[in-house]
Amino acid sequence: MHPKPADPFEEDTDKRAPVPFAIGFERANGEALVYGSMVLGVIFLGVSFAAGIPLLAIAALVPLGIAFWHYPMVEKQQPQLGANEDGLFVERIGFIGWGSIRSLDIKRTNVRSITVTTLNILLNRGLDASVTKRQKFPLWKRIMIRNWKLHHREHGRDMISVRLHTLTTQPDEVLDKIMAFERTRPLTG
Repeated sequence: MHPKPADPFEEDTDKRAPVPFAIGFERANGEALVYGSMVLGVIFLGVSFAAGIPLLAIAALVPLGIAFWHYPMVEKQQPQLGANEDGLFVERIGFIGWGSIRSLDIKRTNVRSITVTTLNILLNRGLDASVTKRQKFPLWKRIMIRNWKLHHREHGRDMISVRLHTLTTQPDEVLDKIMAFERTRPLTG
C-alpha cells in the first residue's frame, strides 16, 4: 500500500499562525453619496453667486455637510478595523489589548433586502482602560462618521459595535482573522 497523499486543500485552522490585517470602507458604498452631495453643493453655490441669491448659498451647506460627514467612506489608505500582535485596531480608538477583550460575536439583522452585520466586542473593563495604543487623528475628524458605536454596559464594561457590512472584507472572514489572534493570546488579563 502507498501512503495517502496530503490533500493540498485541507487546512487545519488551529495550526495556522494569525496574519495581521487592516481593512477599510468599501469605497463604492460612499462614492455616490459623498461626490453627489459635493457636486450638488457646488451647483447651489454657483447658482447662488451667479443669480445673487444668498439663501441658496446657505442651502448649499446641507449637501456640503453631508459630503463632509461621510468623507471617511471614500478616504484612501485609512483602515477602519485591523488586528496584529498589539491588539485589535478600531479607527479613531487605536489598539485594544487582546487581554481586554471578553468576547467577540457577529450579529446579523435583515432590513428589507439588506443584511446589516455588526461585530460586537465586549470588553473586560472600560474602553479607556482597554486601549493599549491610542490612535492620533485630526480634531476635525471627530465630527465625521464613525464605523463603530460605544455602549456602556453594567459593571463598568464597555461594548463596541463595529459595522462590518460597510467594509471591504466578508464579515465571517473578518471574524476568522480576529479569532486567529484571539486563540494565540495568553490567558491573562
